[in-house]
Amino acid sequence: MLIRDPRKQLTAHEVLCHPWIQIHGVAPNKPLDYAVLSRMKQFSVMNKLKKMALGVIAESLCLSQEEIAGLKEMFKMIDTDNSGQIDHLRRS
Repeated sequence: MLIRDPRKQLTAHEVLCHPWIQIHGVAPNKPLDYAVLSRMKQFSVMNKLKKMALGVIAESLCLSQEEIAGLKEMFKMIDTDNSGQIDHLRRS
């Protein structure tokens, strides 16, 4: 499902038949919670660096809230035009 080339992606039917999706051999017929869907949409429009940074944060459950806040502040300092993207870094 994460393959960018649409010709190589699983179809919706193949996804529903995948063992990771099924519970006791059946795909659940339950819609996603609105909050989950909203966050997925927000994540899908983020730039690659921000996605990677959030992935690192999510995988590092041992980070404190202060450390996470520090990482966010560092990103904001690098993102000088407040676009949510870092176009290039200049060496001083």
